[in-house]
Amino acid sequence: MLRDWEDAGGFTEEERKLFIEAEDFNERKAVERMRDERRRREDEEELKKSWPNTEEGRVFVQFAQAFAACRKLLEQSPETAETAQRADGKTLDIYSKLRENLALANRAPRCSYRKSDGQLCRAPKMKGEEYCCMHLAMEAARPKKFSLPALDDANAIQVAITKGAQGLLDGTLDEKCAVKLAHYLRLAASNVSKVRFEPDEGEIS
Repeated sequence: MLRDWEDAGGFTEEERKLFIEAEDFNERKAVERMRDERRRREDEEELKKSWPNTEEGRVFVQFAQAFAACRKLLEQSPETAETAQRADGKTLDIYSKLRENLALANRAPRCSYRKSDGQLCRAPKMKGEEYCCMHLAMEAARPKKFSLPALDDANAIQVAITKGAQGLLDGTLDEKCAVKLAHYLRLAASNVSKVRFEPDEGEIS
């Protein structure tokens, strides 16, 4: 479903301008990926807002609260597990299996991408790859002739601005490309506060 701020192709005004100014197929595809990622984030934000008010959302909240309460009880009174096993072993087995699966997920290998502030990305990496799905996509979208960091935080955007200015001065970036780069950097700056690559602390602790 199109948003009020999108055209028939699902582009915002700025995305449409970038698409029209694209010089080749790869640049147009990069803009389309940018559009798709923005729309995905907006869909997720809308889902998060509406989820607590749905029947499914309420059931999941109740489940999470019950699981947390059960974990706290067993941590405070380990002997309760033996009592629960005698009284209702099937329910305890379900809890134990869920806890084991969570522990396995938390031990999953993490993305090895190092951001411009020196910190490693904490999102789970894709199977057989070094990076998470988002950083793989961002690396694939990098221009080949002019190297930029993945624009995933404010520090990286500032580095890109500095490199763009240097490229313009030393001739590795022409004025036309610099103008287009400025458009992309403005878009990245407007989106950076909405981007979330990593799980919350509670999801990996």
